[in-house]
Amino acid sequence: MSGLEELKEKYWRTVSMTRKSGRIAGSVKERIEREWRRFDEEVILEALRIHISRYKDYKENYTIGIMRNIQKQKDATGRVGNSNKFGSMMKQDYDMESLERELLAN
Repeated sequence: MSGLEELKEKYWRTVSMTRKSGRIAGSVKERIEREWRRFDEEVILEALRIHISRYKDYKENYTIGIMRNIQKQKDATGRVGNSNKFGSMMKQDYDMESLERELLAN
């Protein structure tokens, strides 16, 4: 089984817990996975990982939004994910030494 197939299996197990029955119809899975085809495979993988790790109580429609946002990011930057967005933003936009001196002077 490929990495994507294993991740999809884990994803559907996670999402099925949002149902009272604990099950999701095959037709629902097929329809949702057809929607995923609009996105690059690495976008799909990242979105499934994010949903599984952070949004266990959210239904499958939420994942499409995650994919849409990741795809926009990829289209703009050429890459998927940045494990330290805040830290890299701070380093790029601010002179931290100058800010520290200013803070200590006050």
